[in-house]
Amino acid sequence: MSLLCFTFVPSMLLSIFCFFNSVTAATEFDFGTLTLGSLKLLGDAHLNNNTVSLTRDLAVPTSSAGRALYSRPVRFRQPGNRFSASFTTFFSFSVTNLNPSSIGGGLAFVLSPDDDTIGDAGGFLGLGGGGGFIAVEFDTLMDVEFKDINGNHVGVDLNSVVSSEVGDLANVGVDLKSGDLINAWIEFDGSSKGLSVWVSYSNLKPKDPVLTMNLDVDKYLNDFMYVGFSASTQGSTEIHRIEWWSFGSSFAAAAALSPPPPAVSLMNPTENSVNFAPPASLAPSH
Repeated sequence: MSLLCFTFVPSMLLSIFCFFNSVTAATEFDFGTLTLGSLKLLGDAHLNNNTVSLTRDLAVPTSSAGRALYSRPVRFRQPGNRFSASFTTFFSFSVTNLNPSSIGGGLAFVLSPDDDTIGDAGGFLGLGGGGGFIAVEFDTLMDVEFKDINGNHVGVDLNSVVSSEVGDLANVGVDLKSGDLINAWIEFDGSSKGLSVWVSYSNLKPKDPVLTMNLDVDKYLNDFMYVGFSASTQGSTEIHRIEWWSFGSSFAAAAALSPPPPAVSLMNPTENSVNFAPPASLAPSH
């Protein structure tokens, strides 16, 4: 099997891609600080103090939507194989508000076939707008129209912002609107079709997920998809920032991926300037 690796080292970002011939592909990357060369920013998304702000940073309530996608598509299906790729991702984010009386919006981790368009603001979280999508939403607004259970939940969205499965974050002691740094782990096993989501203030993954479901991704995936984040506000001053992100995908089992969180305590933002440990190596399938 031939191995071709590309290592890009922009001024403030290390990204590593390894492609195992043209059919079986593994993708792995992480970042501690951000450059435009590795992210594609859409709508109101922008860089701010080494983080990605997905929506506007305004003290005046407004409706806003933005996306930040990794600039290269990721292979999720390969010819002749009925299994989709497994993937795992870890990210740290914060939701703050310039006006505490103003609420509304949220953010989502998204897989999309399109990297050029963005969905609507408000309760739509910037999802849609370019074909189907798979998203894990972190919703801060209870919207009756979308059958939300409350304004502090995780949901799996499949071509619709009406979630197919939801988890109440109050059950794990996390408040999305606290302004504190929140950590999330999402894992999908391409062979078993199991999707799980963990959320915590700690950088240690909890024992139990806040949400788990069986997901037939074949209905929603193209051969290649873009991965990243989407967010929106709904007449509010809510700010959504991504402060760390690692991602890995492979046609091996999901257990072989599991990128670790940064090797520092994320509870102390002043420690975020140190070098982060790279994710675990991805093993190619044979």
